[in-house]
Amino acid sequence: MFHCPAAALAAINWHEVGSSPNDKETNRIGHVLITVERQKDSESSFPEDDLMITVHSPGRKPSQYSITSAYGFGSVAIHQNILLLKYGVGRGTWARVDHVKALRLDHDLDELVDVQSSYYVQTNPHNAAPDLFQYHLKVQMQGGYTTFTFSLSKPQPGIPTEKIARVKNGG
Repeated sequence: MFHCPAAALAAINWHEVGSSPNDKETNRIGHVLITVERQKDSESSFPEDDLMITVHSPGRKPSQYSITSAYGFGSVAIHQNILLLKYGVGRGTWARVDHVKALRLDHDLDELVDVQSSYYVQTNPHNAAPDLFQYHLKVQMQGGYTTFTFSLSKPQPGIPTEKIARVKNGG
């Protein structure tokens, strides 16, 4: 009989950002303070899409990360030392899809992964509107690696049922 270390497996608890009329909002998630503000000096075609994320962690200087999210909406979550950002890509009816970026809280918000986490798929030829399929994310830390598993609740023709990204911890 051998001993297998317990793995930290967790579903993600997302916190919406950008849905308030304020240009700046702050969320406390555990011991971390996350401020999201719209960029006032943006030169993009859609300046309301440009966001600055500032993360205040105890014992660390604040870190900043700039991101563009369609319509300025998104979500944030934290899993241990990882900041997760869900943001939108694309504009227009049935065009905006979600992506998830994972950033290291303990290393100046270095990007670990970026995965498309939703798709629009035409499932009914008699209906012009496609269906939106969103992946559920689980994060597992085990054996020196962090594994991000994106999975659909049921298989859907034309898109992957599961996506897996794995990164080495601490490097």
